[in-house]
Amino acid sequence: MKKEIDPLLAANKNINTERSFQRSFVLAEAKKVFVQDSSWTQHGPSHWLQVEKNAVMLGEHTPGCDLEVARLFALLHDCKRQNEGRDPDHGARAADFAQELFDKGMLHLNHGRLSTLKFAMIHHNGGQVSDDPTIGVCWDADRLDLPRVGTTPDSELLSTQYARDLLKAKR
Repeated sequence: MKKEIDPLLAANKNINTERSFQRSFVLAEAKKVFVQDSSWTQHGPSHWLQVEKNAVMLGEHTPGCDLEVARLFALLHDCKRQNEGRDPDHGARAADFAQELFDKGMLHLNHGRLSTLKFAMIHHNGGQVSDDPTIGVCWDADRLDLPRVGTTPDSELLSTQYARDLLKAKR
């Protein structure tokens, strides 16, 4: 598993924000609470890093996207998954974890940005789309990684034009 994650970490290392130290911290905290076996899971750190890469790509082409929130979503959205199958409450548990980090002063967001992050996590597996650029980027970044589980993303379930254009170009 480490060999799979190392290239993604290296690729994502150049993705900068004002608080790059927050990214490393959040990733470490997410790994601490992840209960699945990281050597075989399809929802663990390698997925989170790919979703982050997708979020950066989409966010750069989506006006109004809060890229830091989208990147935090990528690193946290599946960290509280309890299994590889059906786990409908994992997003809500991840949102609760984000709230815990915020309450401890470990997430440097205002309440509005935290609310956006939590909403995106709670509803990311509900089959919805969003007009909010940040939420749309969060959900699309995750959905664009569906091929890892043998599923082709549905363009009807993509929120951003850039994600729909990418999907169309791949067909």
